Amino acid sequence: MPGPEIFGILAAILFIVGYLSYIIYYAFGLYHLNPFNKIKKITRDEEYYLRTHFPIYASLPERFKEKFEKRLAWFRCRKKFVFYGGVEKEHEITLLLSATASLLTLGLSNYRMLRSVLRVVIYPSQYYSRIKKQHHLGEYNPGLKTLVFSAESLKEGFNVPDDNLNLAMHEFAHALSFESFRKNTWEARKFRYGFRKIGKMLKDEDFIKKLDTSNYFRAYGKTNIHEFFSVLVESYVESPSEFKKEFPKLYRIVRNMLNFDFYEPSWELRIKT
Repeated sequence: MPGPEIFGILAAILFIVGYLSYIIYYAFGLYHLNPFNKIKKITRDEEYYLRTHFPIYASLPERFKEKFEKRLAWFRCRKKFVFYGGVEKEHEITLLLSATASLLTLGLSNYRMLRSVLRVVIYPSQYYSRIKKQHHLGEYNPGLKTLVFSAESLKEGFNVPDDNLNLAMHEFAHALSFESFRKNTWEARKFRYGFRKIGKMLKDEDFIKKLDTSNYFRAYGKTNIHEFFSVLVESYVESPSEFKKEFPKLYRIVRNMLNFDFYEPSWELRIKT
């Protein structure tokens, strides 16, 4: 019979293999490959919740609604959601965040965001970021490929659907930018082209004057081009008609980047299932 030394060696090997597998699993974002996380279709109760808390869902044409539901189901089952501090209504929060990711990528063939989002962390309220050494309501960490939210602020963003202030939309827009800048597909190149056009507009004095006079976009967007884009996305989703009227050229740029028009869903004819 094998001696205790053999068992000790085998145990050590199993530990090392298990530890390396764990590191690889998270380092390379393999959570989406977990066979135990089966994709479940949204239920009727969830449909009702979306209609009342995510109103744009109800206005989507049927063919887009079906695509939206499939992508939502994939995202919530394939991304890792982590809740800290006794967050209430975890299921509803997961649904809203997954719906946000699905909506912003509805016009894109690349909706899985494998290079930009591995997990989503939610705290009950304002939390302290050890990386930035300050308190936050929400942030996107590209190095860790992690989105972090305050549940309290997250819900506030959905309470008023047309105030152009939605934390989920804002942070997911950051992640989408990061995703597009790390890929070389035609879709990603088109996104980057739009980003450069926005950058040029921000250097135009006449455009800056119009921004200041209008006050349509909130001041936080002036922080840098990345924050400006996220603020644009919030407005593009929540008040598209006003956006289109105030800044038609900028509206067209964002529309081409996302390949979807939330004001006129029939505009988009080229997305894949």
